[in-house]
Amino acid sequence: MADSPYRVDRNTLRTNQAFIVALSVGAFVAGVGIGQWLVLFTGLVMALGTIHPAFALFKQVHQRLLKPAGILKADIHAEDPMPHQFAQGMGSVFLLAAFAALFTGAITAGWVLTWMVAALAFVNLTVQFCAGCFIYFQLDRIGLLPRSIASTRGAAR
Repeated sequence: MADSPYRVDRNTLRTNQAFIVALSVGAFVAGVGIGQWLVLFTGLVMALGTIHPAFALFKQVHQRLLKPAGILKADIHAEDPMPHQFAQGMGSVFLLAAFAALFTGAITAGWVLTWMVAALAFVNLTVQFCAGCFIYFQLDRIGLLPRSIASTRGAAR
C-alpha cells in the first residue's frame, strides 16, 4: 500500500484513544450524576468526529496543540482512515447507549457499555489492535458495508 493516497497519523488516533479512556474512567469515578454527562460528552465528540474530522475534538488536540508544540510528533502510515472512523462511530453508539441507560436508571448496563468502550480503546492504545477496525474488515470482506464506506482496495467480491 506504499502508493496509497490514504494517510493516517497514528499519534492522532492514540491521542483520541487516550481521551476516550481517560474520560470514560473519569466518568465512572465521578459516578452517575456528573459521570453520565461525561459519557454523553465523550459519545457526542466521537459521533461528531465520525461525521467530519474537523469536529473530532480529541484528534484536534493532537493536530493543533501537541504536534505543533513538539510534544507528540506525527506517526504517518499509508492506510485507509475509514476503518478507524467506523470504529469511532461504533464506540460513539455504545457511549450514547450507555448515557441513555445511565439516564434512565439502568446503571449496570450503562457502566458495562462505558467500560467496553474504555477497554477497547485501551487495547487499541496499548497493543494497536482495533476491534472496530476488525469488525469493519469482516463486514467489508463479506460485502455488508455500504459502497460509500466500503474498502475499494479489498479482495474482489
